[in-house]
Amino acid sequence: MLHPNEKRILAIDLRSRSFGFVVFEGPTRLLDWGVKSFRQGVNKPTIPASEKLAALMDDFSPSTIVLAKRDSDSKKRALMRNALVSEATKRRISIRLLSRNCVKFAFPDCNRNKYAIAAALTKQLPELAPKLPSGRKIWKSEDYRMSIFDAAALGVAYFQSRPAAQKNVSSEAKLVSRK
Repeated sequence: MLHPNEKRILAIDLRSRSFGFVVFEGPTRLLDWGVKSFRQGVNKPTIPASEKLAALMDDFSPSTIVLAKRDSDSKKRALMRNALVSEATKRRISIRLLSRNCVKFAFPDCNRNKYAIAAALTKQLPELAPKLPSGRKIWKSEDYRMSIFDAAALGVAYFQSRPAAQKNVSSEAKLVSRK
């Protein structure tokens, strides 16, 4: 059951051929996580990515969707982001964009690289430990499961940034009430 002070969020890491997602209910409880693929060509899945995103929103009814803020997007990622925003707008779900620096700030002792952050996440969220890929060698491509950890890092950063935002709102309310 969702407590009044906790929010259900859907953190999504968009990639060119897939997206990783993590559904949080409060800062420490995970409901679901995974990677959904939407390749092109012969191995093209029968369900388009926009329908997969819509199904996630319908299944979990998040109050907020958290995405990574990017300076530039590829054409595929921009199309995915637009489809996501469109589906979220239909369902009146707010979208929050977090920068890479915000994510690194949420993991101050282990923000050297993505794998260090992923290892820290497994200590904080032990349910993800079986999905943790081994460290990447420079000649290997990134493991597809890293998308789950990138989404989880976005979710954790969102919950850690919320108290600061709430303090700012409450201090602004105090200033307005004093005037």
